[in-house]
Amino acid sequence: MPEKNKSLAPAFLICFLASALGAPIAPAMCAGDAGSAAAEAPASRPGSQFIAQDDDVPSDDTDVPPQDVDKYIKVYQAMQHDRNLTVEQATAQQGLSVSQFRGLEDRIERNDALREHVRDALKPKAAASPAK
Repeated sequence: MPEKNKSLAPAFLICFLASALGAPIAPAMCAGDAGSAAAEAPASRPGSQFIAQDDDVPSDDTDVPPQDVDKYIKVYQAMQHDRNLTVEQATAQQGLSVSQFRGLEDRIERNDALREHVRDALKPKAAASPAK
């Protein structure tokens, strides 16, 4: 990968995850330099070839598919709802082993945006004030 494109990966990942999670993000982060640098990369290296990334190989230790984030949140929500539920029971309800859940937890904890998304999702909802 050309040196110029390596610096684009974090910005692209942030934009992708933010859009997948519906998180607000500054438009300047996802446009401008990253897009124009990516567009000019082939022109700066005539004859260079780009290879598509294999879906089977994770590109980063902090990449977490949205459906896995949802499972992670549902495990914790189930344990919040039923305090007698064990982690083994809650993970089994989502089709996960405890070790898979802990691996998922580790990846989420290393991703700042996902960690904040999960924290927000698990915050207790404010009780509706009674009508007067």
